[in-house]
Amino acid sequence: MDPGEIHIIGHSLGAHTAGYAGALVPGLGRITGLDPAEPYFQGMPAHVRLDPSDAELVDVIHTDGKGIFFLGYGMSQPCGHLDFYPNDGKEQPGCDITQTPLVPLTLIRDGLEEASRVLVACNHVRAIKLFIDSISTKCPYIGHQCKTYGQFKEGRCFTCKPGSGCAIMGYHADSTPGLLDNNEIQPQSKLQEMVGSKYFLTTGKEYPYCHRMYRISTELAHPPFAENWVQGHLKASIYSPSGVIHAELTPSGDMKLEHGATYTTVISHPVDLGGNVRKVELSWEYDMNVLEPRTLCLFWCNDHLYVKNVLVEEMEMPGRG
Repeated sequence: MDPGEIHIIGHSLGAHTAGYAGALVPGLGRITGLDPAEPYFQGMPAHVRLDPSDAELVDVIHTDGKGIFFLGYGMSQPCGHLDFYPNDGKEQPGCDITQTPLVPLTLIRDGLEEASRVLVACNHVRAIKLFIDSISTKCPYIGHQCKTYGQFKEGRCFTCKPGSGCAIMGYHADSTPGLLDNNEIQPQSKLQEMVGSKYFLTTGKEYPYCHRMYRISTELAHPPFAENWVQGHLKASIYSPSGVIHAELTPSGDMKLEHGATYTTVISHPVDLGGNVRKVELSWEYDMNVLEPRTLCLFWCNDHLYVKNVLVEEMEMPGRG
């Protein structure tokens, strides 16, 4: 068998074991690391852990990289040609230990073994579920290259150009545009340009995990009767023939909004708007905090938020290679 046709998939310690196999088999085609284990591997030399030299293509999904001292079992360090960080690669939606109803529900539905995984290693095994879902889903898992997850959520990383900008996560990672040359993986010298980059995306808390991502830009007006700034909570309802998306436009909670400024955030939802938005409704709730006297707005101030326009954009996506 041609080693270039072999694809090894390994989870946790299995990801590093796959790396050892790749080091012993020159020309191995592909290794997919599913949340490679952190303890005794994070920060170690390349020959100790999974690294880009172990196969012609090494793609990695990080889902539990908050650190072993915080009960995170996976690496946060990039260790492939393509390193994906769904939900910042740390806390996965639906894995909050305080969401205890999920455990008995899983116990009844899937048995003791799966309930134990939900309780102890929910974030760590999420990489497996995302990869399995990526095999046949019609919703593409697209990661966007960005320096930090915060910048990604602010909508700063939006482009999707071949060879940079975005990549396909999961089973179809080898179909990322710019990765192939005449149906062959690009030479290592070309792939080295991708090493160390991080690709971010957001996913759901349950099946279907794959979500469409949208960038929402809210431009505030500044009429003469408006306050220079107000503090509160802004929500949006986006209507299309495909359904309705309810979105938090101030995801960090109550925040200070300056009239005349533009605020951008990235949201995700399983509904595909299909480029057809019928209307957007906004809901504004002013926050009057007695601990912050500047926010007190009783008889002499205007607590309204004035919006000039709202722009909803679908995150750019690559075509299949």
